[in-house]
Amino acid sequence: MPNTVLPIYQATLTFTIAAVALLASPGPATLALAASGATYGIRRSTPFFVGITLGLMIAMVLVATGLYVILQEFPKLATALTAVSVVYILLLAYNIGSAPPIKDEQSVVVPGWGAGFILGVANIKAYAAFAALLGGFTLGIAPAWEQGAKVLICLLVCAGFDFLWLFAGSKMRQFFIHPTWNRLLNISFAFLMIATTVWSFMLS
Repeated sequence: MPNTVLPIYQATLTFTIAAVALLASPGPATLALAASGATYGIRRSTPFFVGITLGLMIAMVLVATGLYVILQEFPKLATALTAVSVVYILLLAYNIGSAPPIKDEQSVVVPGWGAGFILGVANIKAYAAFAALLGGFTLGIAPAWEQGAKVLICLLVCAGFDFLWLFAGSKMRQFFIHPTWNRLLNISFAFLMIATTVWSFMLS
């Protein structure tokens, strides 16, 4: 019994570390959360965070059930959906890059859960990561529980570290008071979002 349980724990730990490395690293969603936290604070950004989490759940289900693979069998449809996701992320990056200083934050619309949901579902980096994690690792448990356990770990990693990105961004709010720093940091966030999107697209 111990010889069986130990490898399961080791496999689960290895999978969790891989999930953290792939899902918690900078990407369009994590950078958008950090920018939102810095600009609007945690409380006003919570709906955006919830929307991203829900969107990532849908992405995980698509990958876990094989629907994402089936989608790839229709190149034109897959290309169209990819184009839509890239355009949306670029639009969000533009909105972040052009966001006003904190003193004007009440006059702008805060990204809501709908914007977060679209970003989560359209996150190219997430699909590539989920495909690698759910298809490339084995935990050694019963097949009926295997995929569900991996999805749960991925969800916990996504939610936990996405919130940490949001929290980290909120701690940068003091730098967003000064107009010059606000512009520089917003443009930096926007540029990093675009860069990570291009990188994820090349990998996929």
